[in-house]
Amino acid sequence: MEQFHHPTTSISIMKITVNYQSGHRQTFIVPKNMLALDFRKWAEEIGGKIDNIEFSLSKNQVGFYDSEIKESILYPE
Repeated sequence: MEQFHHPTTSISIMKITVNYQSGHRQTFIVPKNMLALDFRKWAEEIGGKIDNIEFSLSKNQVGFYDSEIKESILYPE
């Protein structure tokens, strides 16, 4: 997570990589407070069905240096 500083505001962001079922891969920079469901709907509108999503952590988060958390999205059949 990174922070952008402006004289009046500070926005926490995170990098999310989406792997689509088509094989396409897209990286998004989104506000940390964005709801996961809203992000998923938005990402699907952009690229189609999602295979999985990777949430990248910043180096300042203790214990997770240079690592990623990978979460699969399960679709009800």
